[in-house]
Amino acid sequence: MNNRNITNIYLASKSPRRRELLTQIGVNFELLLIDIPENVGENENYLDYSRRICIEKAISAWQFMLDNNLQIYPILTADTEVIYKNEVLGKPENYDAAFAMWRKLAGDDHLVITTITLKYFDFEQTVTSQSRVFFDQLTDDEIHAYLATGDYKDKSGSYGIQSFAGQYIQKIDGCFYSIMGLPLNAVRKLLLELDSYIETI
Repeated sequence: MNNRNITNIYLASKSPRRRELLTQIGVNFELLLIDIPENVGENENYLDYSRRICIEKAISAWQFMLDNNLQIYPILTADTEVIYKNEVLGKPENYDAAFAMWRKLAGDDHLVITTITLKYFDFEQTVTSQSRVFFDQLTDDEIHAYLATGDYKDKSGSYGIQSFAGQYIQKIDGCFYSIMGLPLNAVRKLLLELDSYIETI
């Protein structure tokens, strides 16, 4: 990423996977952790919901940075959702909820979307990456074997593609890194757009 002018950003995300992915592409970052309500609005479709959440996170993180007199850096936020037949599955509340999600996903395909927002003063761009994931048919015992690893916890759709669950995936149509939680190509392009913006101000 040496062709960029931006040397540091804030990552407003608690996800360790996103930290790993940013490190993987050489982006220097600091964590800026904030909490906002994440509830799907009445009649709000999943694309609008994911976009709204990302933008609200970015605005909240930017205000937190200003209120606390932190060094001003661009802010990157992200939101990953697993969608099954237009239903946002979200993160499981418990083991039984995770099992129910896996029972739906097994033997079928589903959509994974990851939206990212990059904000820096008046620059605010939001992009959504969409990927489709195809799961094998699974027995209840196979599902329990995965859930026993505990990897399902705090993950949208109750799984992480980069872990034990990967062996059950027939194929994906889209961006692997987006399914992990951060579409790296989209991040790179937004950072380049930000560089171009900075050169004009």
